[in-house]
Amino acid sequence: MKFKLLAAMTVAAALYSCDDSTSGIGDFVSNVDKIEAFSETYKVSSSTFKLDKVYSRTNRAYLGKYTDLDFGQFTANFITQINCPEGFELPEKLKEITGASLELYYTGFYGDSLATLTVQVDELDKVINDEDTDLYYTNFTPENYYNESTNCIAQKSYAAVDKSVSDSLRNTSGYYPAIKIDLGKDFGKKIENLYRSNPEYFKDAYSFINNVLKGFYVHTTQGDGSIVYIQDIWLRLNMDYYTKRQSTGQIDSLVHGNTILAASKEVLMSTKLENSDKLNTLVEETEHTYLKTPAGLCTEIELPIKEIFDVHQNDTLNSVTLSIKKYRYAGLENTGEYQMGTPQNVLMVRKDDMNDFFEKNKTYDNKTSFLGTYDSSTNSYTFSKLNRLISHIFTERKNGDNNSKNRDKVVLIPVTTETDTEGNVIGVSHDMEVNAARLFGGENGEELKIEVIYTKP
Repeated sequence: MKFKLLAAMTVAAALYSCDDSTSGIGDFVSNVDKIEAFSETYKVSSSTFKLDKVYSRTNRAYLGKYTDLDFGQFTANFITQINCPEGFELPEKLKEITGASLELYYTGFYGDSLATLTVQVDELDKVINDEDTDLYYTNFTPENYYNESTNCIAQKSYAAVDKSVSDSLRNTSGYYPAIKIDLGKDFGKKIENLYRSNPEYFKDAYSFINNVLKGFYVHTTQGDGSIVYIQDIWLRLNMDYYTKRQSTGQIDSLVHGNTILAASKEVLMSTKLENSDKLNTLVEETEHTYLKTPAGLCTEIELPIKEIFDVHQNDTLNSVTLSIKKYRYAGLENTGEYQMGTPQNVLMVRKDDMNDFFEKNKTYDNKTSFLGTYDSSTNSYTFSKLNRLISHIFTERKNGDNNSKNRDKVVLIPVTTETDTEGNVIGVSHDMEVNAARLFGGENGEELKIEVIYTKP
């Protein structure tokens, strides 16, 4: 008898280790020594879904243009404001601001390192308000904030790898590549004149943005071949000023120096993304589905809720798992010189909750949203604990709480995650780098199946 009891406890522990929550689908009551578990699989339907826009309120920016044989042309430009910290001051004995530059420091790039592109900087002529929520999405209209014919203040040709920098310097750990755009002496003189006449304009970010510099629109005007991933944006003001001798207080010498104002989380930065119509043709393919970032393609999945409910509405679902394999190559041509990366993290979220999830800066809860990580050993993404989601949908079905046509649908969206010092995920945002994957599934592709492990009450 002890052996039977031990065996029952072992089986129960194995079942419940799959998930720590099985409430909402049947009851778990048994006075027998052995609990028998069962397994069933159900067909899952999937298709490619185009994301015309994504929520992009981040502290990173993206710039460039790239044309791919499989996915077409992709362009990234951005709007940014510049933060002025409280208590900002220029040197007391300022002689003049001799010039200014906008510096775009980037951590990586995709494409041809030597492709030449031209970037243009336009000064905004309209203040961006918090109510301008359209700017938080990647399909905003930048022309609403500047005059195309009069607001250009600088242009610069660049390549992702600056060959004017020596290999020895480029290969050092402290090297930080940047696109440095000269804004000209007139721009610096305008800043100087405003500082001398109205120093209160520089007391904080709000005053600075409303009275001095509303922001920049930075965009590619010529060239094709690379996308750079910008981490830091600096407005550098070069100046001449006099110093004083500490002993006598008399003016001593002329100093050439600079000060930096930076874009930061306290001010707006938003990337404008554009894809060619080539993505529309990929949506129509039925032998597979796609993931494509940024703001490109995701995979829509319809869960077989009715079939599972009809069979298991009185059972306890201990584990529900969906695993989706990917093809070796993201595209069909496989002739591109530069292979796109594989999305490492994929969010599964209910289709109707997608925009709300990102707008409210939510993180996945393993109840109605889940995170799947690419496993190179199995070449797949796996989502477990889906019994919690199915339990939630069963309850809606029984109570008539949700009659949306998308009630049983989820979408798979490539994302990046932010973690705390202990490695816990504290933030999830759209993957804005250039990545892609072609997945098994589709209306006429490899059949996808969801596995259900259950026990009968």
